[in-house]
Amino acid sequence: MRVSTGQIQRIMMHSMEQGGADYGKLLQQMASGDRLLKPSDDPLATVRLQGIDKELSALGQYEKNAEQVKSRLGQEETQIDAMKDVLLRLRDMTVEAGNGSYELAERQALTQEMDSLKQTLLDLANARNEEGHYLFSGSKTDVAAIAETAPGVFSYQGDDYQRQVAIANGVTVPSNDSAKRLLFDGGNLLQQVQDFIEVLDTTAGDISTQVGDMLNNLDRGIGSVTRTLTDIGGRVNGLEQVVAAHGEMQVFGQGLHNELSALDYGEAAMNMQQMLLALQSTQKAYVNVNQLSLFTTL
Repeated sequence: MRVSTGQIQRIMMHSMEQGGADYGKLLQQMASGDRLLKPSDDPLATVRLQGIDKELSALGQYEKNAEQVKSRLGQEETQIDAMKDVLLRLRDMTVEAGNGSYELAERQALTQEMDSLKQTLLDLANARNEEGHYLFSGSKTDVAAIAETAPGVFSYQGDDYQRQVAIANGVTVPSNDSAKRLLFDGGNLLQQVQDFIEVLDTTAGDISTQVGDMLNNLDRGIGSVTRTLTDIGGRVNGLEQVVAAHGEMQVFGQGLHNELSALDYGEAAMNMQQMLLALQSTQKAYVNVNQLSLFTTL
């Protein structure tokens, strides 16, 4: 089969165009650092990269969720720890009020501080986060947890809902605690404190029964806040472990992503040299073919 000069020229032109395209692609790869400029460059690697990107995105969201829950629980822990201090002080004062030698005036002298502690407890239960949402109202974050519906009358306004936040695939953690669990476990502790203050302010006789009841109420409240603090500590420790695990998985995933997608610059430089040599050879041959005629010998 005889090949004409025109055919040879077209073959060489196609070879130079293909070589130029390959060279341009290599330049783009070296400029971006990416081996894969389009899915067809390596379909299998592209599918694997899509899976890795999806997993990294999920890990990033889980980590963000965990950090947000950790921050919220930290805010709760500060308020609940202060509640515990208030309740312990109220207990000490209740024990003092039970002193059998105290007269009415001495009992009344205790009521001012106890009333202040009651107000502090109310303020702590109605604490808000930086967004203005109430921490201890359950799902009703726009409503104060406890309200004084009439002078000396206190009631819980929220609910007992605990938000479950996903921190890993199939793993959730409660992100909040309600004042109902903290101060209304077995009774309305704020109301009980208020009623006991009124006893101290008005009763001159024996109050040993009221003192015993108040101590029991306070002990239940102290137990509730202590259990909640312990539970929060466990949740925070678990969150820290999850965040650390997510970090390790992200490092591994990113390494695998780079392994599949990143350009090997050493190999690319060698390929560039080979491409340049091939292009130069093809261009030289193309020039020689263009100079051929019936009277030219190679």
